[in-house]
Parts: sequence; C-alpha cells; structure tokens
Amino acid sequence: MPKLNQFKIRIETGDPGMEGLVLFNINSHQIPFENVSGGTGTGEVFEGGFEVNSFAHSLALIGPKKDEWLLRKVTVDYECENAPPYSVEFGEVKLDETTELDIWKDPPLPTFDC
Repeated sequence: MPKLNQFKIRIETGDPGMEGLVLFNINSHQIPFENVSGGTGTGEVFEGGFEVNSFAHSLALIGPKKDEWLLRKVTVDYECENAPPYSVEFGEVKLDETTELDIWKDPPLPTFDC
C-alpha cells in the first residue's frame, strides 16, 4: 500500500442532490474536503481535495446525514509516493445516512513491453 500524498475528487450530482458539507472518511476519521468549488445540488458539480500525507487504510465518501444523494459520476485523482499520478472513475451510486462509497483504489500495476 503506497503512501497517499493527496487526492482530488469531482462529483457530478443527479436527482436528488444534497445539502450540506461533503465529508470523507479516512482511516475512521470524518473530514471535510478543502479547496472546494461548485455544489451538490441537483445537476451541480462538486470539486474538492485533501492533502493526506499518510497511508490510506480506508478512504470513503460519506453519504448525507438525511435523505439521499444520487452521484451520477465520481472521478478521483490520486498522487501517491513513488508512483505516477492516476485517476479512477466510479459510476452512478445513491448514498444515504447509512452508506459510504469506497473511493480508495491502489495504483495500477506497472506494465512492461516484452
């Protein structure tokens, strides 16, 4: 497992959207995103990030405290120590107060031409 230096997230919201602060859970700690732009209302796009500088044993996007939140598409850009930057895209998912979206994905394995 590589050390996660930082990550950025882009969330395209469907219907229903969500009101309130967007939080993520890293290693059992709930934290708000930094350097945010946009919104999480219906049809809006939210962008944010966080400088972690630690190992991500778990990393998840937290659902809203009430009601539901439809995520049309989620894109996460990762920067890990000793690995090139990489991105992962997640498809449509609905979150509520009991669900989280696991957004931690290990870097892709190196490929070699023979």
